[in-house]
Amino acid sequence: MKKLVIIFCLTFIFLSGQPKNNFTLLNYFKGDYSAYTETAVLEDNIFLGSCYLNKGRIDDLDLLVGESMVIKNLEAGAVIKLLKANVVKTESLGSGAVVIYANSPLINKSVRISNQKVNLQIAVYADYSVIGWPLILGSF
Repeated sequence: MKKLVIIFCLTFIFLSGQPKNNFTLLNYFKGDYSAYTETAVLEDNIFLGSCYLNKGRIDDLDLLVGESMVIKNLEAGAVIKLLKANVVKTESLGSGAVVIYANSPLINKSVRISNQKVNLQIAVYADYSVIGWPLILGSF
């Protein structure tokens, strides 16, 4: 009986795959938004930046491979606190910008930078910030 329960549990875990990614920046922030997918879905959709998401279907968030948003007067500390993130690395750019790499438990898609899991990037300028997951896609 014990083996049967173990086999059932392992089968369930295998079939369920990775947890769904229901995270979207749109639930937390307002700004100039871009979303990125590997494929485009064309039927009954709304256009959001660089991809299409079906209205009313939260499952379409699984199509996202990343998002980015430009926001005026955003404090990086507030983003880190709101998204329960841990800062992995910080660097200063010659342009005066500060770039923060972090890891948030709310985002399940990530990349590795210097052998550390990163799924949130924040670039802070004087009067605006750019945030993105797993990294800021496009220019900033």
